[in-house]
Amino acid sequence: MRGYLLDLNHIAAWHSEIPGFMAKLRTVPPDTQIRACTITLGECEAGRLMTKTTDHNKRDAYRAFIVETFNAMAIEVTISTAQMYGTIMSRIWHKHPPANPKIKTESHLVNLGVDVNDVWIFAVAYDHGLTLLTTDRMAVLKECIPDAKTDNWLS
Repeated sequence: MRGYLLDLNHIAAWHSEIPGFMAKLRTVPPDTQIRACTITLGECEAGRLMTKTTDHNKRDAYRAFIVETFNAMAIEVTISTAQMYGTIMSRIWHKHPPANPKIKTESHLVNLGVDVNDVWIFAVAYDHGLTLLTTDRMAVLKECIPDAKTDNWLS
């Protein structure tokens, strides 16, 4: 599959019509897939529901954009994605073992600067052969899967 998987920051840029992002988006050939995964869509929905803004129209417009643009073609987590997630987590543990073997997974990832949702999103992109568009550095993940493709259209 040729294309891109958008992280939350790039979805927000598209919704906000950030000029640099929109210029790059217009150069993408029509047969290129531009997708989001269900993990990222969950992050979008959580952010929408957790925000303290009182502008309900903006929140509703954002949700409508997500539904119209991504829901029908969202990539779901599959068994092969779960296996890739396991591979990535194993590589993180072997390359960066916790000082205390009793440390919880989430705590260890936070100490490394890794968000568990990013591991899932990274696994989805890699599993589907997509370039992950993100502003996140993801250094630890790239170290563990060096042939994974990432880009940042917002830099």
